[in-house]
Amino acid sequence: MASAIYEPLVRWDDETGSIKAGLANTWGYGKDSRSIVFMLKTNVSFHNGRRMQAEDVKLSWERSLKTIGMGSRFYLFSTIEGAEGFLKGDTPEITGIKVLNSQTLQVNFSTPDSAFVYKITNPAFWVADTRDNVEILMGTGPFRLDFFDPEKSFSAQRFQRYYGLRPSITKLDIICYEDETKGLAAFQNGELDALNTVPLSEVSWLEKDKSARLVKSPLMGFYACGMNTVSVPFNQPELRQAISYTIDREALVKNVLGGVGQPARTIIPLAVPGYNRSLLGYSFDPDKVMELLMECDYLNRAMPSTLTYTFNSDPGHARMAQALKTQLENMDMVVETMSLPWTEFEQRMVSRQLGFFRMGWEVDYPDPDGILFPLFHSSQIGITNLTGYNNPQVDRILDAARSETKSNTERIKLLRRAEQIILDDAPMLWIASNEGVSLVRSNVKGFKLNGLNLINWQGLSIEAEASQK
Repeated sequence: MASAIYEPLVRWDDETGSIKAGLANTWGYGKDSRSIVFMLKTNVSFHNGRRMQAEDVKLSWERSLKTIGMGSRFYLFSTIEGAEGFLKGDTPEITGIKVLNSQTLQVNFSTPDSAFVYKITNPAFWVADTRDNVEILMGTGPFRLDFFDPEKSFSAQRFQRYYGLRPSITKLDIICYEDETKGLAAFQNGELDALNTVPLSEVSWLEKDKSARLVKSPLMGFYACGMNTVSVPFNQPELRQAISYTIDREALVKNVLGGVGQPARTIIPLAVPGYNRSLLGYSFDPDKVMELLMECDYLNRAMPSTLTYTFNSDPGHARMAQALKTQLENMDMVVETMSLPWTEFEQRMVSRQLGFFRMGWEVDYPDPDGILFPLFHSSQIGITNLTGYNNPQVDRILDAARSETKSNTERIKLLRRAEQIILDDAPMLWIASNEGVSLVRSNVKGFKLNGLNLINWQGLSIEAEASQK
């Protein structure tokens, strides 16, 4: 719902797969690729009536960075000059964010960052009025928040002074449920017009149910397994490749994920701009598996290494773990599974104490850089790079892509080169690209999730249901 209340400087257009204007009219990188300037719209008001200015953007971003801290999402801000010093308390502001005048904002980078214009579509960069000491910050979006209970419900009214296209819907009521089953029950009882997610176990029959419409939307994320590239036996690329060729992804999507998602043979999901259709990636290939296992000497040992697959406690992850174990053992690998509570699992995963483990990733911004850099650049090891993957050639290519601000075509070529190298090194086992599954009534029109799992609120409408005679 936050996307109905708050907005970014630029938006991602899922129709064209490109960036378009948001609160900013225009933007452009400097000649040295170390700065970007945004020209803001002049007719934008916060929900309290105050006009939005460049200073508000700066204050919003500084507040957001304080909230994020030096954790796993700091990389969104890390290239901004002075971001780290601001967090450490060395400066009272982010020195790299310059307010040139009321409608012009300049961002200076410590290192070039052509991905920044994509990063600022992330909620961390959405703009709010931080000047008032209130619990609920005012936004600029098409709806104004009226009621807020984070554990129960939200309510918002259409903002009549919205600068853009006003939605036809006048009010939003968002109800939060403890689990998907309770949400589905409420929908079936006629209490809801739309349900943003449904239990995987119910998808099959809901697709046949004519009383409502099931909406599947490709998302920019994936289900995968990480392999610790510096620990035995996963430090052998041949073993990692063999595992990748062992898996029947179609069977896993059908039998474990309930048909939700697409088999993932490559790194970048289909919904991400820059997806490379020409990459072959990995598919089930028993002959290749045996060849690779012989190369890494796995099958020649008197006692083959036991591969321990670790996952966080969850019935769905447990089913996936068992299916993976079965497929790997069918190719003569020795596999054990281990379930851990989330807190312990996360701690051991981040500290790289796990050799073979469940992973998932939802992009923070709509660009291949939002996957390749955080997961595979060596500077992110111990933060978001959880496999310990370290390839100097990949680092150089990813850095070069971030320096390319003049030609997006050339930038994408560089990112595709990096993807191919990483794919060949197989630091992860990619299983499925994510898919959003929503349930809507037949009179709800224009409901669609984009790749970032966001709704186009202006495109939504509800038709009056025909009265029964």
